[in-house]
Amino acid sequence: MHRPDSIHIIADFSGCQPGTLETSSAGESVLAEAIKESGLSCIQIKSHQFDPTGYTAAALLAESHITLHTWPEFLAVQIDIFTCGDHEKARKAYGVLKQFFVPHHVAERVLHRDLQHISLA
Repeated sequence: MHRPDSIHIIADFSGCQPGTLETSSAGESVLAEAIKESGLSCIQIKSHQFDPTGYTAAALLAESHITLHTWPEFLAVQIDIFTCGDHEKARKAYGVLKQFFVPHHVAERVLHRDLQHISLA
């Protein structure tokens, strides 16, 4: 049996363009674009608008998920991309998000996850 090989990209962007961080419609739009451009499979996109500004947006994927949490007061967004399968699709989605938010500073971690240590009963 084939065991899934997954990539988990965790990133904190700061010094972002203010207009990208304020409304949940922007988050939903960029998630849809990142999914389309990368070839990932979208099941659903949802978001929550904070008052007065900022949002959390999440895309549920056949491959797993992408989430965005913005902090307009700090010109920042925190991103989480977790997918199984083709790592290049996750990296392509990440590139779309980078182009959209235009961060001056990026802190990122890339984890490669697998289930090799789990035994089948």
